[in-house]
Amino acid sequence: MSDTQQTTSENRIGSIAIVGGGTAGWLAAGMLSRALPGTRTRITVVESPDIGTVGVGEATIPPIIDLLRFLSIDEADFVRHTQATYKLGIKFSDWKELGHTYWHPFGTFGAPIIRRPFYHAWHRAQAAGLAPRFNDYSACAALGDAGKFRFPDSNPDAPAAGLRYALHFDAVLVAKYLRTYSERLGVIRLERTVQGATRRADGFLDELQFSDGSTLQADLYIDCSGFRGVLIEQILSTGYLDWSAMLPCDRAVAFPTTIASLRIAVRIWPEDAPRLPTINRAAPRRRAIISATRARLASITSPAPVHRIARIVAPDCQRA
Repeated sequence: MSDTQQTTSENRIGSIAIVGGGTAGWLAAGMLSRALPGTRTRITVVESPDIGTVGVGEATIPPIIDLLRFLSIDEADFVRHTQATYKLGIKFSDWKELGHTYWHPFGTFGAPIIRRPFYHAWHRAQAAGLAPRFNDYSACAALGDAGKFRFPDSNPDAPAAGLRYALHFDAVLVAKYLRTYSERLGVIRLERTVQGATRRADGFLDELQFSDGSTLQADLYIDCSGFRGVLIEQILSTGYLDWSAMLPCDRAVAFPTTIASLRIAVRIWPEDAPRLPTINRAAPRRRAIISATRARLASITSPAPVHRIARIVAPDCQRA
C-alpha cells in the first residue's frame, strides 16, 4: 500500500454520531445513509427520551421534492404517512398597506419570446409605460388564486412544465417516517441523554458521555439538537454571529390553535404593522417567530399587531 493510500484509509470517516433526532437528525441520517452506500460507515442517532420533537407543522420549498427523489422515497407514500399537503407559493395580503397583495409563487414566470427569457419582454413593457401584473404570468399564482392544484407536466414544452410545488407536513410524523426509513438502511438509534463530552488535545470532540455512564466515540459529530445546541454551544461554546440587524425575529413560540379554512398555498396578512409575525402551520399548533425588542416596545406603546399566516392546503381544492 502506498503512503497516499494509507493516509486516505487512516483519515476515512468510519463512524458518525448525530445528536438529536426529530426531522433534522433523522433527515441527516437518511441522507448520509443514501449518500454512503457500501462504505460500511456506522451512523448513530442519539435521541434523548426526555426531549420530544417539537409538534408543529413544517413549511418547505420545492427542493423538498428533489430531496425525496434523492432518497428514493415514494412521494405519494410520504404524503400519506406524514399527512402532508401541497403548496404552490406564499401569498402576502394587505402586507405593505391595506389592499396591497403580492405573491411569492414557485415555478417559472412567463415563457421565452423569440428565444429570449421572459424578463426581457417584461422590462420592455414597463419601459413602454405599461403596467402588467407580474403574477398574471405565473401558473402557480394563478392556480393558487383559483384554489386549484395540478402536478407539473413532464413535457418541457407544455404550459404546465414550469410548475413547482412544495409540502407542508407534521414534524412529528415526518421524524417517525424518516426514522423508519433510516433504520432500514442500517442507522443505529441510541436512546440516551448527552451529559457531556471529552475533548482531544486539539480541542475537537473525542467522545460523548451519557447520563447513564456509557460513552460513544465517532469520527464525525453532527449537532441536530436545535436551540439547545448540545454540542456546538453547551460543550464547544461556538457562539453565534449577530444577525439582528438583518433578521429582527429572535424568538420562536409554539402553541395550540385551530384553522377554520384550508386552501392551496400559504397566505400571509398583517392586521396593522409588521411587528409580531405569527406562523400558522398544518399541525394543530401555531408557531410565533417574534422580535423580543419589538415585542417589548409594542407592549408599551400599543397592542401588538400580528402577522397571521393561514396555510392553504389541497384536500378540499379542485384539481385544475
